Amino acid sequence: MTPEHTPGATRHRAGTPNRRAVLRAGAGMLAVAGLPGCGFFETDPDNGESEGKKGKEAPSLKKRVDAGELPPLAERLPDKPREVTPLEKAGVYGGTWHSVMLTQEDMNWLRYSMGYEPLVRWAPEWRGVARTEILPNVCEKYEVHSGGKEFVFRLRKGLKWSDGKPVTTDDFAFAFEDFNADNDMHTTGVYELWLSKSGRPARFEKVDDLTVRYVYEEPKPGFLEEIAGTSGVTMLLPAHYLKKFHAGHNDGAQALAKKAGLNRWIDYMVIQADPWANPDLPSLNPWVARNAVGKGSSVIAERNPYYWQVDPDGSQLPYLDKVIVDVVQDVEVEVLKVSNGDLGMQLYNFGTVRNKPVIARNRGKGGYELIEVAPDLVNTMIIGFNQTHPDKARRALFATKDFRIGLSYAINRQKIIDTFYGGQGRPWQCAPLPGSELFDEELGSQYTEYDIDKANEALDRAGLTRRGGDGIRRTADGAPVAFNVLVVSDMPDHVDALELIRADWKKVGVDANIQRLAETLYWERVEAGASEAATWAGGPFDLRTGPGGDHYYLPTNPRGSSRYGGAWARWYTRDGKDGERPPAEIEKQLDLFDRMRFTFDSDRALALARRILAITKDQFYYLGISTPPSEYGIVKKNVHNVPKKFSGAVMHQAPGPSNPSTYFISGKA
Repeated sequence: MTPEHTPGATRHRAGTPNRRAVLRAGAGMLAVAGLPGCGFFETDPDNGESEGKKGKEAPSLKKRVDAGELPPLAERLPDKPREVTPLEKAGVYGGTWHSVMLTQEDMNWLRYSMGYEPLVRWAPEWRGVARTEILPNVCEKYEVHSGGKEFVFRLRKGLKWSDGKPVTTDDFAFAFEDFNADNDMHTTGVYELWLSKSGRPARFEKVDDLTVRYVYEEPKPGFLEEIAGTSGVTMLLPAHYLKKFHAGHNDGAQALAKKAGLNRWIDYMVIQADPWANPDLPSLNPWVARNAVGKGSSVIAERNPYYWQVDPDGSQLPYLDKVIVDVVQDVEVEVLKVSNGDLGMQLYNFGTVRNKPVIARNRGKGGYELIEVAPDLVNTMIIGFNQTHPDKARRALFATKDFRIGLSYAINRQKIIDTFYGGQGRPWQCAPLPGSELFDEELGSQYTEYDIDKANEALDRAGLTRRGGDGIRRTADGAPVAFNVLVVSDMPDHVDALELIRADWKKVGVDANIQRLAETLYWERVEAGASEAATWAGGPFDLRTGPGGDHYYLPTNPRGSSRYGGAWARWYTRDGKDGERPPAEIEKQLDLFDRMRFTFDSDRALALARRILAITKDQFYYLGISTPPSEYGIVKKNVHNVPKKFSGAVMHQAPGPSNPSTYFISGKA
């Protein structure tokens, strides 16, 4: 599925498959054949040594020190390494982590599992954007001044890249001036994170040899949250390595790009700055890739000898020697590997309701346990009625709130939950879930009762009291109350559920025609404002978001809001020069949204978010079906320091904040 957010929204990143799209690929029940497994975590270290008393560094690195190939550990670590307390206990060295990624596009699994080393990081337990602590990571400490206008970071003295070269403030300067805020690098515009409201980039300063400062013209809400959750790796880049690929530092950069088969040095620079596309790039990750994605059937990564984190005993992390990530082409192969015990700490893609019986049945054979992954979505299916439809009669019908209320009461949600979602979930509208800092029971549960009498009463209040001989209600001009619902063909749960919903609506005198479309055609119709009703899955409300975010709750995004208010969203995003001015209450909601986005204090931003959602509750944009079933991952029984529960929130980037460098193996599964 194509992401709906604009580039300013913080939840989606380019170059990765949408999670719901890959979930759909594994929707069918799988018959698992017995194949030999290599074990997700091999219990024997690759250097041939068995488990033993843990020292201050991995035996393989100690051998290299003794051979004169590496400097001693004290010279490889910063003066103050980041000390990580393992979830359960200190581990032992050795072993290989076997994992999978779903096609070469599944880059986020590499970033989340092996590459989550931002300048500042989220605490392991996700409690929402406003409540989750942001911890120093690559930096030794950070400070916020002037009410959020100024951010100061102090680097760890003695920190080194994986090639042994020192990390300096020049690496921050290069990342900001020559990469993030370089207009040549961003021909369509610099990312909003780096800009003040005026459109001018933040001022970057090297305070001293270890300290840098970013200064904005006004408070920059979400700055720390974004670098902890989306763009932290670009806060600093190894300038000593990358300058040769940048035309501002090397007149031969274009020639290097041409030699590599690319027309522009900019394109080559982007590739060279990606550790998964360029294994020669110096890194700060616990494991360093030895081959690029696409070069071979697996990505192989080995421990970074200069990794700058230690456990409470002062032993250098990571505990595991190596990571091997196989590239698989479909979810069925992933399920097969899970079931046979080939994979032991794996999240995402395979954890569907329909796959769960197979995964659960093979736990004993595979030697693994299931771990919970709280879903990121808030609703299995939402239905939007186009309130800015070009036909005035259609628009008037869809904009009548009692019409939408009546259709909502007419849906037997529990039957859908039991039939298509394994009985998991509860009837729910498009609203933040329990546990969210913005949870509102009334917002989520309003009009979800299955009640034919209430449905008929609401439709009567909508003025649809006349019926034809076929039992279908008639509008004031005598037309049958009928409409088309667009649904993407490869969303089988939506297609099937709509058949039940269509029958429910017919009972109250409303006729719906289900139109299955390929996703490209679906978006052509919906974005053009030509849809009458259309389905999707419901996403969460983000406190820290770009200008097009949170479009499930108010019309901020011409694409994402197009199922119910595309013309309003065009008016909002194009300063009133296009589209259609929304009703006063919705315009007020958009104003609150702008205020929330530019409010630095989290508590004040939360208060504004609640006011936004109060209007969402009153406007009732979408008919939701149910809360999504819990997702799940797996972990081998002999693997330690892995949480029993993760959040699927995209911003949290699980399993990264759980410190995978502390995962270790003890005994047999």
